[in-house]
Order: sequence, then C-alpha cells, then structure tokens
Amino acid sequence: MIKKWYLSTPMNGKTEKEIQAALQRGIDWAKSQGDNWHYPYKPENAEFTEGKVLDTKPISMLSEAIKPMDSCDGVLFIGSYEELRKRRGCQVEINIADLYGLEVLTID
Repeated sequence: MIKKWYLSTPMNGKTEKEIQAALQRGIDWAKSQGDNWHYPYKPENAEFTEGKVLDTKPISMLSEAIKPMDSCDGVLFIGSYEELRKRRGCQVEINIADLYGLEVLTID
C-alpha cells in the first residue's frame, strides 16, 4: 500500500539550502519506499533574516503548514531526535501525529 508522508524538518534558523537538503533526504526516503510525500516549506512564505529563516509569526505559519497532515498517513521527521525535540514547531507536529494516530518515523 502506497503511503503519503508529511515531511517535517526544523526550519527556524536554517538557510534555504539547509532546509532543501533535509527535505530532499525525506523525498529520497519516501521514493525508496515507493511512497508519496508532502512538505509544507514554501520559500515565498518564509521570512529570511541574514539568509536564515526567522519567522516573526510562527503560530500562523505552523497552522498553515499542518493543514495537509489530514491527508497523510504518517509524518517523517528529518533531523536528529534531540534537535526535533528542541524545536517548538516540530514538537507540535509530533504531538498532532501521536494524538491522531499517524505513523511517526525519524531519519537523520
């Protein structure tokens, strides 16, 4: 059965290149499983300061980003577990996935 994965990676304080590289690891993983994916990152919606994402309205951005989780079977977190647990947006996504029974996987 083909699954659809919501790809999540810490973004705040990262450059666009770092974010894209992490998401590409997630895309490559999903492809290797024969699955589909969705990721919420849209550079045009991010606010950059000195080349790094620095979102001044993180709750607004997060609320838009998580909407597609409803159409996904699981959440693939990309990054170290320690880093993911420190990031508030990732913590919210982890809690949503757990509370609503989505499969949760982590790759670094």
